[in-house]
Amino acid sequence: MKESSKPNLALRIISFCLILGVGYMVVVETVAIRPPLSSQVKVDNQDDALKLSDALKKVRSEYLKISDEADRILIYKLFAGSSEYLSHAVSLQTTSQFDPMLGRVQSSYGWERDKYKKFTDAVSDYLVEAGYDAPRKLSTKEDRKWFRDIFQSLTNAIKD
Repeated sequence: MKESSKPNLALRIISFCLILGVGYMVVVETVAIRPPLSSQVKVDNQDDALKLSDALKKVRSEYLKISDEADRILIYKLFAGSSEYLSHAVSLQTTSQFDPMLGRVQSSYGWERDKYKKFTDAVSDYLVEAGYDAPRKLSTKEDRKWFRDIFQSLTNAIKD
């Protein structure tokens, strides 16, 4: 192994551990106070649901069709954990650096993207709408907030 690649490997390991650690803390705190699944299926306040973009409404609609509570919690963990990680990830220089980390986290949680194809497609459509499909530099606080807000919006779309 080259000497120059050791810091890069260490940074990847540290980043991965941070994602898992922060995601776990967020999820444990959130899931502990999360209302039962049956109350999440209802939209008590239609005005809140109407504030979502069409793409986020589709994400929400497809999410609500998922009957497996464990899968719904896993999806919530992925979105909330990503949002929380990105709130603190000042070392990321571009959005494309997050893709491999997100993929590793999804794999470690055992998430299969094709299990809920329509949901995955809806999330992909939203990510394109939000501009996530085009790599972007994260050089300012506003850039990092924009990036975090993509995953925060997904989190908000699937919770009541």
